[in-house]
Amino acid sequence: MKTMTFVTGQPLAAGQVSPNLSSVMALPEGVPVGSGGRRSLRHILLGHPEDVRQTIHLLHTLHYAETVLWSPIMTVEEAITITTAQGEAMSLLRRWVH
Repeated sequence: MKTMTFVTGQPLAAGQVSPNLSSVMALPEGVPVGSGGRRSLRHILLGHPEDVRQTIHLLHTLHYAETVLWSPIMTVEEAITITTAQGEAMSLLRRWVH
């Protein structure tokens, strides 16, 4: 299993896919990380790369999140572990596409 790491940096060009999870996920510069007393909400999209890309664009169309704020799309070669801080909650929605 792998733990995903987030750092600030420039995202890949539109349509590019990182080779695997050993790459570090990047957020565009200027994105606040842990700003003051505000709480953060992490969004994770898991699925076929094209479905993930379409969902990112749908969320942009709905004025929820700019496409450039998402990390590059990466292929998943092995199981991953998502860690949370104490007291955080989680909800999962599974939708079938096609």
